[in-house]
Amino acid sequence: MNSEKIKILEMIQEGKITPAEGMDLLKALEETEEKPSSPGPDRFLRVRVSGDKTKKVNINIPLKLMKAFSKVAVFGMKFIPEDARLEMQKKGIDLTSMNLEELIQIIDQGLVDEKLVDIDVEDQEEGRVRVEVYVD
Repeated sequence: MNSEKIKILEMIQEGKITPAEGMDLLKALEETEEKPSSPGPDRFLRVRVSGDKTKKVNINIPLKLMKAFSKVAVFGMKFIPEDARLEMQKKGIDLTSMNLEELIQIIDQGLVDEKLVDIDVEDQEEGRVRVEVYVD
C-alpha cells in the first residue's frame, strides 16, 4: 500500500475526516493512478555501421514502429559487412533470428540501458568496422 493511502486511512482513524470523505479521497487517488502517464519523447532503435573503407550506415527506427517492421533485422543485415556478421555470430548474435516483440518488451520495461550490440572488427580488406545497436 502506498504512503498516500496509508495517510488517508490514518486520517480516518484519527477522526480528521469521515469514512465517506476517506472513500472519496481513495477513489480520487485510484483514478489518478489509473490514468496513463503522458508519453515520453520518442525513442529509437539505432543501428550504426562505420569503418575505414566501409559505407557508413545510420538506421533510426522508432520503437513505436518496430512491431510493424518486424523484418527490419533481415533488411538491416544487408548493410553489415560479412566479416562483422561473422564476428557477431561468433558472439552468439544473430539479428535475423531475434524476436523483436520480445526485445521491445525488454526495452519498455527498462531492462536495457546499454548498447545491445557493440562490435569492433579489424579486416584486411575493409579496415576497421564498427557495428553498434542501441536504444536512444
